[in-house]
Amino acid sequence: MKTMKNGFVFLISLTLTLALFSLPRNGLAQEINDYSSDFTIELVPDNPRPNQAVSAKIVSYQFDVNRSDISWILDGKTVAQGVGKKTVDFVLPNLGKESILTVNIVTNQGVKTSKIKKFSGSDIDFLWSANTSVPAGYRGKALAGRKAFIKITALPHLYLASGPVSRSNLVYDWTFNYKNLPDDSGADKNTLLIRLNDLGDYVIGVKVSTKDKRTSFQKFLHLSAEGVSPKAVFYKDDPLEGPFYGRALGNKISLETKDINIRAEPYFFNQEKGEAIYRWSMNGKSVKSGKKPNTISLVAEESSGQARISFEMEKEVENSLQSAETATNIAF
Repeated sequence: MKTMKNGFVFLISLTLTLALFSLPRNGLAQEINDYSSDFTIELVPDNPRPNQAVSAKIVSYQFDVNRSDISWILDGKTVAQGVGKKTVDFVLPNLGKESILTVNIVTNQGVKTSKIKKFSGSDIDFLWSANTSVPAGYRGKALAGRKAFIKITALPHLYLASGPVSRSNLVYDWTFNYKNLPDDSGADKNTLLIRLNDLGDYVIGVKVSTKDKRTSFQKFLHLSAEGVSPKAVFYKDDPLEGPFYGRALGNKISLETKDINIRAEPYFFNQEKGEAIYRWSMNGKSVKSGKKPNTISLVAEESSGQARISFEMEKEVENSLQSAETATNIAF
């Protein structure tokens, strides 16, 4: 009787031990299945705007996407479905309308998995300007080179289910090359002033959120100072009508009269205070400027001939020398 009792106790103990070792295996199997069904949704562009065309793609290193059954659902409507249907193109709704993209997948191993991408319907417009020189009435943009200051203004369009969010209720968190700028961030601080100290590419980011943090939106502005350097352009300068900015003078000019007034207009020089040096020369010899240091008046003393007119400008800003030069050949 004692032996049977011991055997019964041993059997119970063995059963409990097997049960204890069996329990985690189900949990471990579930974790493996979850991991084996992981995937990402890649978007082009990365942060699409409202009313913008978007390309989405499924990427997974855990299961065979090409042999999996994939369903794409945009705002409750199936837009694409099928085995290996790993890409889809769609257009987001207009500003202020939230959109939801759902991807349901049955992998080639029979595991069901899904993910959701939400598009808030919000957006941020950027306005930026550089403190560099351009002629009056210039229709292009003043470009930013080395040492230039850039003023950036964020114009957010944030939305809640109840409607648009007032800009007076927003907080701005700025970053420069992905580094936080706490002194430039805060409520109502929608403007940022930065200096581009070196040539290269820059990334300015701003995250805009409501004061109660109910909603937020982040966007990045990419700027480049690479390849931007000051330059000077010659224009004919009429005493009555002023400079003809719509028609730059080329490297060869034929005079129709015996005299001409030329203006050398500087582009993309830093407009900070600093001494600028102007130099004019004719056939390699220094000559005096006109009434303004960037102008010159020429009169042909002979019936025919040629002259090479050169101009150079220099300006030092923050221990950095900016310079530009240009020249033209005049036939008279």
